[in-house]
Amino acid sequence: MRKTILRIVLLNILLLSGCHSFYQIDANELSEISRKDVIQIKFENGETINVTNVHHTNITKNQELEIIKQSSTKHSVDSVRTLYSLNAIKEIRVKKVDVQKTIFASFWITISAALVIVVLFFPEGFTHWG
Repeated sequence: MRKTILRIVLLNILLLSGCHSFYQIDANELSEISRKDVIQIKFENGETINVTNVHHTNITKNQELEIIKQSSTKHSVDSVRTLYSLNAIKEIRVKKVDVQKTIFASFWITISAALVIVVLFFPEGFTHWG
């Protein structure tokens, strides 16, 4: 029984770190992006790309979004500079932890797990009702 409860607690801990959503930002907020954030760029033509390992972002004089991302291997660090025209970008989003989804999911999983434990391990408790 302790193993079952431990598994349920561990599942809830995983869920607490696992609920993320994309939030729309404007170009001015790009300076607040950290390396662990995922940037999602949606273009006017319907194409969507996700960018990770962002080291630096900038708006150039030519109204282009400049993204410098880094990738490292065991022996070296490489940088890739990419430019996207701001006119072609429909929206920019950042993936962040969604607190409401996390709390909602954890609450219902905990309630469901408690019901399963009661039904499986204490079935005689229901015969006294009624």
